[in-house]
Amino acid sequence: MMLFGIIVCYALPVGGLVLCVRKKKGAGKAFAIGVLTFVISQLLIRIPILQLVLPQFAWFAVLQMNPWAYGLFLGGTAGIFEEVARWIGFRIFLKRQQDFAHGFAFGLGHGGIEAMVLVGLNFIVGLWMMAAGQGALFPADVAGVFLAGGERLYVIAFHVGASLLVLYGIRVRKSLRYLIGAIVLHTVFDAAIVILPYEFGVSTLGVGVYGAVASILTFVVSLLMFRKLECGAEKELISQ
Repeated sequence: MMLFGIIVCYALPVGGLVLCVRKKKGAGKAFAIGVLTFVISQLLIRIPILQLVLPQFAWFAVLQMNPWAYGLFLGGTAGIFEEVARWIGFRIFLKRQQDFAHGFAFGLGHGGIEAMVLVGLNFIVGLWMMAAGQGALFPADVAGVFLAGGERLYVIAFHVGASLLVLYGIRVRKSLRYLIGAIVLHTVFDAAIVILPYEFGVSTLGVGVYGAVASILTFVVSLLMFRKLECGAEKELISQ
């Protein structure tokens, strides 16, 4: 299961990058910008604020006692920081790389680096502990490790879908509308992960099923929207 998690968190994004680079010029740049948008928006800004700044305020401690408020706060801030970062990445740094392949590579980079840093490192540590005969000290069982690895599969799919959604808005010149839609979608996606277990007693497996369904729907809908857009553009070129 540790190896499964490592494959998901590292081999999947890197393998996807290799395929994207082979098929589309500029995909490597899009992947790198996707990585940077996560690193800057989350690792350098949002997470330090959540862990170092906000605990200094009494209202934040009170907020954490209410699953609805806390879930919506975490989901909303994640949505604002990450989706705005995606929008900036596409609008400023990828002006000439805005087709489906570049959007896909961008989302893969964004979700891939999150998997590598926030989850994959834990799998590497766990594997090292097992090799050293200290596997019993690792704070997760086989099922937990499997669910964590599976979670990264659908979370990466969500990031790809959300990236395509933001890019689609830019392509059809309705970027604000789709940016807001992506923020709302991200908020609901993340907030439910906090609210469902504490307010409705949903199990870890149930939360995983919810996340998988929501991620797949986001990915498929964004894929269909983008494919329809690009097919329409191709037909227009042919008619001309």
